[in-house]
Amino acid sequence: MPKVPQLFVASLLCLSLFNACSKEGPTGPKGDTGETGATGAAGPTGATGPVGTANVIYSAWTYAHNFNDSTVDNSNIKAGYVDAPKITSTILNSGDVKVYFTYGGGTFILPYTSNAGGKPNTISFTPLLSKILIYRFTHDNSNSIALSTLLQYRYVIIPGGVAARKNNINWDNYAEVAAYLGWKD
Repeated sequence: MPKVPQLFVASLLCLSLFNACSKEGPTGPKGDTGETGATGAAGPTGATGPVGTANVIYSAWTYAHNFNDSTVDNSNIKAGYVDAPKITSTILNSGDVKVYFTYGGGTFILPYTSNAGGKPNTISFTPLLSKILIYRFTHDNSNSIALSTLLQYRYVIIPGGVAARKNNINWDNYAEVAAYLGWKD
């Protein structure tokens, strides 16, 4: 019988022992967690976020001026104007303007309908270039209820591209708008 080299025999012996081993038996205890590694370098600057309230323009409380009687679409109105220099043609074409008024009995959004003077009437507004037309009309078209000089107005301009109900703000609710914009009236 030929002689088998010793290296070959040793290799077969190791292979036999390796195959005979099993992983049966209890698992050893878990080791301690290692130390936290060093903080990595800062990542790249992120993309610019959506436009927020920085673009919303609002006024202080102000009075109307240049009161007059006028006619719009055959409706007799009492009119006045509020200066609003930030209302541009771009705002008129693609933005939104909200107007609120107060008289000491609360703050309300325009248009506002009441029975002031004993007749149903409405105070409303129309945004114009650099100003806002504030007007009152009676529902019977008698033009008999004056637009008080004691009313104060505040406007909010929302440029196009900024959703009018951003963050679920109800722009028709003065209290929500005041809280959202941080007004402290």
